[in-house]
Order: sequence, then C-alpha cells, then structure tokens
Amino acid sequence: MELRLLGPVEVWNGERQVPLGGGKPRALLAALLLDAGRVVTVERLMEAIWQEDPPVTARGVLQTYVASLRRAFTAAGLPAIIVSHRVGYAAEVPHDALDRCVFERLVEDGRRAARGGDHAGAARSLREALALWRGPALGGIDDACLRSEVARLEELRLTVVEERVAADLAAGRAEGLVDELTELVAAHPARERLRRDLMVALYRSGRQTDALAVYQQSRRVLVEELGIEPGPELQAVHEAVLRSDPALLGPARPAPPRQLPPPPPDFTARDEEIAELAGRLGKPDARPVCVIFGPGGVGKSALALSAAHELADLYPDGQLHVELRGTSEAPATPLEVLGRLLRELEPGASPPATPEECAARYRTLLADRRKLVVLDDAATERQVRPLLPGARGCGVIVTSRNRLSGLAGATVLDLGLLPDAAATRLLARVAGPERVAAEPQAAERIVRQCGGLPLALRIAGARLASRRQWSVARLADRLADEQRRLDELAVGDQEVRAGIALSYDMLPGQAKTALRRLGLLGLPYFPVWVAATAMETGLDEAERVLDHLVDTSLASVVDIDAAGRTRYRLHDLIRLFARERAHAEEERAGREAVVRRVLGGWLWLVERLSEAVPTGAIPMRATPGLARPVDAEVLRVALADPHGWLRGEEEALIVAVELAAALDLDDIAVELAAALSSVAFEGSQYVFDNPFAAWHRTHEAALAVARRTDNALGEATLLAGLGHLYYERDQYSESREYLSQALSLFRTARDARGEAATLAALGAACREQGYLPEALHFLNRAGLLWADLADPAALAHVRRLAGSVHLERGDYAAARAELTGALSLYQAEGNRRGEGLTLRTLSMYHRARGELTRSAELCERALAIFRELGDRLLEAYCMRSLGKTLTRLGRHDAARGELTGSLAVTRSLHDRWGEACSLRTLGELDLAEGRLYQAKERLTEALALWETLRAALFRARTQRDLARVHEALGDDDAAKKIMAEALETFRLHEAREFTELGG
Repeated sequence: MELRLLGPVEVWNGERQVPLGGGKPRALLAALLLDAGRVVTVERLMEAIWQEDPPVTARGVLQTYVASLRRAFTAAGLPAIIVSHRVGYAAEVPHDALDRCVFERLVEDGRRAARGGDHAGAARSLREALALWRGPALGGIDDACLRSEVARLEELRLTVVEERVAADLAAGRAEGLVDELTELVAAHPARERLRRDLMVALYRSGRQTDALAVYQQSRRVLVEELGIEPGPELQAVHEAVLRSDPALLGPARPAPPRQLPPPPPDFTARDEEIAELAGRLGKPDARPVCVIFGPGGVGKSALALSAAHELADLYPDGQLHVELRGTSEAPATPLEVLGRLLRELEPGASPPATPEECAARYRTLLADRRKLVVLDDAATERQVRPLLPGARGCGVIVTSRNRLSGLAGATVLDLGLLPDAAATRLLARVAGPERVAAEPQAAERIVRQCGGLPLALRIAGARLASRRQWSVARLADRLADEQRRLDELAVGDQEVRAGIALSYDMLPGQAKTALRRLGLLGLPYFPVWVAATAMETGLDEAERVLDHLVDTSLASVVDIDAAGRTRYRLHDLIRLFARERAHAEEERAGREAVVRRVLGGWLWLVERLSEAVPTGAIPMRATPGLARPVDAEVLRVALADPHGWLRGEEEALIVAVELAAALDLDDIAVELAAALSSVAFEGSQYVFDNPFAAWHRTHEAALAVARRTDNALGEATLLAGLGHLYYERDQYSESREYLSQALSLFRTARDARGEAATLAALGAACREQGYLPEALHFLNRAGLLWADLADPAALAHVRRLAGSVHLERGDYAAARAELTGALSLYQAEGNRRGEGLTLRTLSMYHRARGELTRSAELCERALAIFRELGDRLLEAYCMRSLGKTLTRLGRHDAARGELTGSLAVTRSLHDRWGEACSLRTLGELDLAEGRLYQAKERLTEALALWETLRAALFRARTQRDLARVHEALGDDDAAKKIMAEALETFRLHEAREFTELGG
C-alpha cells in the first residue's frame, strides 16, 4: 500500500491505482492522512470538504464518503484504514506507507549524515527524499482549509532542496550544480541561500566573474522588488569572491580513486554480457556482486574492465582495482589487499592489525559511497568475502577461473567461448581486416583451431600482424598440426600453454590425473563412466573430480544423460595441453592401459546391446576376450535406449578407435571397429546419424594398424566389414571386391567362422546384382560351414537368403524347403527380426505361386513383427510387399495406401533401393488401373534408380512392366525393344522371368 500526498492525492496497490472518487472524498482522505494516527473531528473534516458552507446533510454525506473510501480500499485488497471514533475519524496507516512520513524520515537521515560530516551520504538521502515529490503537494484538491498545510510542505521541500545542494557542494560536486541552481534561482528569486550557493558553485567551477554577476543581479532584484539589501551570508560570499578567499573552495578533498587499467583495444562481441552486467551493477540501491567465471584466456578481465569503464559514471566516488593473483603460486591474502586499499582510501592513516578490523574499517569507509570494486583473478570465496563492501551503493566485479558459487547473492556470469562470427571479427581486429577478408576460408580454419578462445585468437592475430610476409593460410597450416599447435600459439609474454598450466598446477593430484588421461583419450565429449574407467575409480568419485574440473574452468558440461549423469568435454587447447602432460608424466605402458580399459568398456557395452537386440547380421570377431565390464548403471541406461545411447556415443567411439590405431593397439582397435559395424544398422535401420562415415572412419583406421602390425585376421575382419558397408550403400561391385579379399585372408588364417560369414555376405551381394548361380554357390558353401560350426542363427540367415535366390530362379520346392527351415531356426532362437524377414520372403513365395490370400496373411504377420520392433524401414518393405499382393487381389485402394506409405518412408530414410522397389510397384498398380501415363512416369523413375544401383534383374523386371505400358499405349516398337533388353538380362541371370516369358 502506498499513500501519496506529495503530488496528486493517490492510493496505489502495487502497480495499480485505487479509484477514490471525486475531489471531496480525496479532500476527506487528505485531511485524515495529514493527521495520520490522530482523531480528526467531524467538524474539522466538514470544514476541509465544504469550507464555511456545509450543506444541511453534511454529516450524512460525510459518512457516505467514508464508506465509499473503505469500499475502495477493500476492493483493492487493502486494509480499510479509516477508523471511526466518538467525535470523528482517524487514519491508521503503517509509517512507511505514507510518502510524507517516508520523506520526513529520509530528510532526518540526510541531516544526521551531514552533522556527522558524511556530505555525500547526506546528499544521497536528501535526493532520495525529494524524488518522492511528483508535483505540488495535495495536487487536485482546491481547499482553503488545506492550503496552509500545502504551503508548509512546499516550504519544507524547498528547504530540503537547499540542504541537498549544500551537501553536494560540501561533497565537492560544484560543477554539476551550476545549471540546476540557475534554474532554482530563476524560480525562487527571493531565496538568498540558493543565490549564495550558486555563487559558490560558479566560483569553484572557475567562473569568478559569473559569480560576481549573480550577486549584482541578486542585489538588484532584492532592492527593486523588496526594498532590502542582500543578507549577511550573501554579502560575505560576495566579499570572499572579490578577494579570492581560498576558504571559499571548501576543504581539500582527495580525488576519488580511478584505478581501472585500460580495457583491451580489440575487445569484441560481448554486448550481451556487458548489458547483463550493466543491468546488475546499474542499480543505485543494491549491493551488486557479479562473478565472471570462465577458463583462462576466455576474456574475463577484458570483459570486467570494459564493463567497469562503461559503468564508471554510475560510481562517482571512484573505482578500485585489485589483482588477487588467484592463479599464482602466492595468491594475495585478504589482509594484504585490505591494507593496500585502506592506505589508498585513508592516506596517512595506519591500517588496523587484524583482518577483521581491516575489513570493518574498509566497510565503514565505503559506507554511503558509490564505488566500483574490481577484484581480478580471485582464487576462492574465502579470499573474496572480506573485500566485499557492506553497505548499499557499491558494486563489485570479480573474475575467477573458479565458479565461486559460495558467494551468497552473487550473480555468476559463465563466460563462454566466442561464436565463429565474433571470433572472426576479433581475429580481423588484431591481424588486420584486409588480410582476413582476403582469405576467409583460412581465417575460418584458424578460428576453429583456436576453439573460439579470445587469448588464442589474439595470439594468432598478433603473429599474423608481426609477420606481414605470411599468408593467413600459412598460419592455419601450422596450427593444423596438433603436436605443435600450443607452440604456435605464443607471442611475446602471451602463451596459451602457460595460461592453462596455471590452472593445472593448482589442481589436486587426482584431478590432475583425470585431466591428463582424458586429454590422452582425446574424446570430443565423454560420460562419467569413461572418466571413472580411466581413473580406475567409482562413478560418484569420478563425477566429483569432473565437477571440480568444471568449477576450475578446465572442463565444461555438454548435457545430462538418461541416468541423470552429466556428460563433459575438454576445450581443444586444454585437451592438447592435457595430452602433453600425459606423455610427459605417465609411462607408455600406463597410457596404453588407460586406452585399453576405456575401449574395453565400450566394447563390453556394444556386445551387450548386440545380445539384447539381435540384428540378424553375422558378427565378425577377430580377438575375443578384450571386453571389460563397466558399472551396471551404465548398462541399464544403454539398454533403455540403445539407439539414443549409440548416437550419443558415436563421435567418441570413432575417436577412440582412431586413438587405439595411432597407439598401435591393433587388437582392441579391430575388435571395437568390428563390433560397431554389427550395430551400426539395426536390421535395415540406421542407428548412427551417419553410419557410412562412422563405419568408414573406424574401419580405415583399424585396417591401417592391422596392416602395420601384420594382424592378418584383423585385416580380414575389417575388409569384410568394409564389404558389408558397401553392400548397405547398394554398391555391390565394391562390396564383392572387399569381401573377396577378406575371404582369401580368412582361408589363409584358417578362420572357419570368418570364412563362413564372408561367403554368406558374398552370396547376398551376388543375389542383389542378379548373379543367381554365383549367389547359390556362395550360400551353399556358407551353409555347410555354419552347420559344422553349430550356429543356428547364422545358418538361418544363410538359408533365408538361399530360399530367396531359389525363388528368383523359380525353384519353388527348394525355396520352400530353405525358407521353412530358416523360419524354424529363427523361432527356436527367439530371433523376432529373422522371423519377420523370413515370413516376408515366404509371403513372396506364396504370391509367386498365385496363393494371394496366404501371401497377404504372412505379410501382415511380418508387418506386425517389424512394427513391434520399431523398424520403420523393414515395415516399409513389408508394406510394399503387401501392396503388391493387394494389387493382384484387385484391392487397389488398399494397395495404394500401403505403397504410398512405403515410398514416403524409404525416401525419408534415404533408402534408394526401397524407393526404387516402391516406385516400380506403384507403376504396376497404375498399370492395373489403366493409368498408363502415371505408370510410365513411375516406372521410368524406378528404372533410373536401378541403373544407378547396377541391379540388373530389378532393372529387367521394371523394363518388362514398362514394355507392357508402351504396348497398352500402342507404341509397339518401343515395347518390343524394351522387352528384348529385359529378356536378355533374364537369360544371362537364369532367372524365372525368362522361363515365364517363353525364353
């Protein structure tokens, strides 16, 4: 509740004004508030409302006004402050709710401060009191009975204005008063005190002539208008000005401290952070403490100084700057800093002996002052707390590599790295905008290599600026070598390595070990369990150490995993420093052990995922027994969302394989790469965001180390994996080339399992290209080996593929025998994906036999399985098969729904093979419905895809359908030509279609 008399009479509830009615209810309320807490008689209130002419019904109307005011207060959620008494009414209000009372309290505070010699504090309190005035007192009420009170309040206001001016003069703020006093003298020409103070302000501002002119004007006004001479105070000031009395200048005041070093001239792109600091530090009645936290070289000091210079005018009593040396071997102690500050704030006085006494004196000297204190490079909260002012009005900016979250009430600004555009601008400001603009791509490389760290960018820019003969690309090339990047990022006394070393040297032993080993791993990001495995400790302890690295700006948080555990990363330059320390401080055997433990943990998790979610693929294994179990909690998280877990770990897994390869750890590199290829696809669905790139990187890295170390079995495993990669990319010729190389190596190594898996993969690749006899050759040999190896799941896979090849050749008996055998094996193994795949192929078998109802039934069973498994791509394949069967059943509308859905999914998943199949089948449907031009368009589009995929049999089948379309359109020549090409393809591949067409 706010009750306002110093201006228009108003009542406010928060940000809403309370409606009070007309002038008479306002006059009633004003009369009560002027005597708040005391009973005002009915007669006095009637006089205040109606002066000397109240109506006969005045008492009744007065009661009505009281009731309406009470209702207005209650409706606004305020207490009804008007209380009835026997002879009248009283307003009972909290003291601070009435602006007149607040005004009087602030005035008394100011006068008390002035008596104590605190003129700046006095001016501040009096200025705050005057700010309560919003216009003439009791504005909007023209009441003769209240005019005397209005005059009294106005006189008090002017007196307080004079006192505030005097306090400002005593505080040494003369120049800023001249304009204000000139206006006040013009508005109140008879107030000699204002004229006196204007003369003093002009004299102290070096304007002695103007001060004398003011006196002459004052004398003229007083003599002409009032017939009196100026008073003794005005005459005394006039005489003092004439003789240039030094006493007129007031007591000598030390200049306020202006200790801020200049900000960096190339300070760039921190507008949002400056605005945030200004928002916190620009409040005159607050005690703002802002902590700028971040890694070394991120620009904390630059931001603090730039913000401090922008805000300096808000702190007229000066700015203090203290270097706390928090990252040095000998951080400044609070007693040391307080002693220095007290000597500057109180020249000539001896500081107290104890830290507590120093802090108390420091806060006393800063009380009622507007000073800005910058505490640069703080180490801990304990170092900072004694240096914080206690009273309102002072602001504090702290910079630290530690978060200092223990400073109660402080705003922590986590200063991040520069985004690319801002980083490029900073590089250009240091190196020269023309050079950066001339080589934008090279500049982008430098920005990435510096990781957005301002210190690194400044050093890179300075090196270019001092080497005019260098191109930007030359520096980018030198920085590209991670082994020497930190050597390159040094110029003069600035060095990125040294800056990171300051933070590293302050770490406890366990945190140093963690940082070194994480740097050695070189991961783009990592979960807690990786750090725990590297450190050989538990998850909770590892998380505690990592949080300490975050608090000291040596690591940062990426996100939170499904178990609520944080994932972290190291800035690239910190990672390179940590790797250097790992090589300098740890033996090679120890470094290799760290890599083996972490990769073994990933391998164990991937194997568990493969067991929990069988894909139907045959895994390649080179060196079993390298997996290392990790915490059960980590496995639970991975099993809860295998796809999400693998996608989250993808880049880290790739880097881990490449690291093992670089260290010549061929066995673990090969094993993890092979394991990843077995889960890169779940069925036909992508698990990694870019499985081909991930697969290729891991296999190429592991293959190189396998060849360097003469690991023939590992080489065979990876070649087979690359063959599978090209198979999944529909590049069947390349797939067969890699698989053939792998087959030779497996045979040389006498690895029957690898040989069997590669034979099966070769059979599948031959089948896709239409080399059906060759496909059966490879599959039959693979089946014999798998039977000897007693692997039912692998044998089921081979028999399903063989059954599909027999179906292609029109050997229905052999097809049915293989497919039913595969179905039994899959069902016995509980392999739902394999069961679904086999049911779909059996559906195709029955469709080829003309048993369309049975075909649809089996296809719907397969579709249900894939929907249960959440495999969208195989679901789309089943939808296409079902659509084809429905087309032959004449259920065209239902068929079109399945086929358009299948086409949409395959396109969304970028599966060109499935897209071509769906287009061809939609073309068949259009042909069946007589939509010849649409059929021609669909089939032509499918034909182009088959050409790209080099899938001869599928191309021939599409040509057969397209020939029928041309025949229906009356273009017999085109139909014959296209059909002849199809027949030739069928004849070459010994396919069923050749027999059906009378070949």
